[in-house]
Amino acid sequence: MKYKLLVLILLLSIIQTCAVLASPVINIDETVTENMFYSKSYTNPDSIEAHQIGVYSEDGEHSQIHLHYRFTPRTTTSPDGNYSFIYRWIGGNKEDYYINDTAIGSHTNIKNIVTMGYYAVAFSPDSKMYAAPRVVYSEDCKNGQYAIDIISVHNNTLLHRELTPFYIESTKDTPMEWEKSAMYEVYWSDDGSCIVYEVLGGNTEAGQYPAYLVSKRLNLDYAELRKMNGYEDTELESVQKEVEETNADSENSLPIPGFGIIGSVFALAFGRKMKRA
Repeated sequence: MKYKLLVLILLLSIIQTCAVLASPVINIDETVTENMFYSKSYTNPDSIEAHQIGVYSEDGEHSQIHLHYRFTPRTTTSPDGNYSFIYRWIGGNKEDYYINDTAIGSHTNIKNIVTMGYYAVAFSPDSKMYAAPRVVYSEDCKNGQYAIDIISVHNNTLLHRELTPFYIESTKDTPMEWEKSAMYEVYWSDDGSCIVYEVLGGNTEAGQYPAYLVSKRLNLDYAELRKMNGYEDTELESVQKEVEETNADSENSLPIPGFGIIGSVFALAFGRKMKRA
């Protein structure tokens, strides 16, 4: 009996652990081709310009990792227009990113954003979340690793962190052939189904830093992600349920001669009342 109880407790612990570790990321496309990239529309179409610069300058005359000096960080606006993400000088050599709530006029400082592209974040289609490239450090502040953070707009709560297999330069461990790497740009699809992120990398040769662009895609359970953020697609679910119930009732009911559609609808409504009674 004791063993059965222990097994039951163990199973419950495993289930709870799995629930806690549940991820909104379904899978990852390790290599995103140009066709795959353009098969989606994105919440910030202006950011496509950064993608094209990275692609067409690859191995070219401007393919240095320091090409970001050519870029001027630009404001990213949420699809509903209520939020904006801006780059701001805060004094001395310090610059940082802020997210503005234009509805109430507040702004929140966002730390550890890292990007070599024009736009620092990508907003979700419902404007309630944003995806940001971040740096995560170990306790000794070494071996900084890039991550894609999915964050709630309203309270800046981290909903999910996806660690990427790329490390920032000057670290002890770099699990790739490149000597250096830099996060480039991040995009969120219009349908919410995926986040594409890009990394520039290369090796140091004679003072040059040839850059290679790698694009990867996080395929998302967007409904689950919205639920994690406190929003459920209940309206859609309600409509779907009503359609299913109507179809089920239609299958179980015979049409009434002479009454047509109106009579059938009345009969379905009457049938539902009878069921409730």
